Amino acid sequence: MNLRPLSDSDFALLSSLQLQDDVWEFIGTLPDPAVDRADHLFAIVEGQLDLGFAGLVKSPAAGGDDYELLCAMRSEAQQRGLAKRACQLVLEWAFSTARFERVIACIDDGNEAARAIADKLGMTPLGPDRPHRTVYVKYRDERSLTSA
Repeated sequence: MNLRPLSDSDFALLSSLQLQDDVWEFIGTLPDPAVDRADHLFAIVEGQLDLGFAGLVKSPAAGGDDYELLCAMRSEAQQRGLAKRACQLVLEWAFSTARFERVIACIDDGNEAARAIADKLGMTPLGPDRPHRTVYVKYRDERSLTSA
């Protein structure tokens, strides 16, 4: 599994993800590579298969100065550890290449899978974003603590 920059040619991938109930419920409208900075959004691929997307979008949470980690996988690719690996790769890019000081994730309290991934990535709760949603954070100087 690896990541490649998301582009306008990934419309079919994003459209199919948008139709999944779990994506719509927890993420809402997906980012548009034509509008959002394409170098912060990545397609998750395995061989020739597009499995999902992961990336960073500017977030209004936690003061509005952060980038938020997002990840969505096709249903058939879930439960294989690929989302966690994709998020690890995005965090490595964020801290090593983009040199962000921190990355946040805003996770609904009912999204147990995302909360488990955030925990495995070494993200810690920062506080509530709104009712039933928690902001998690990972700082650049903590990147070596990411569990395998």
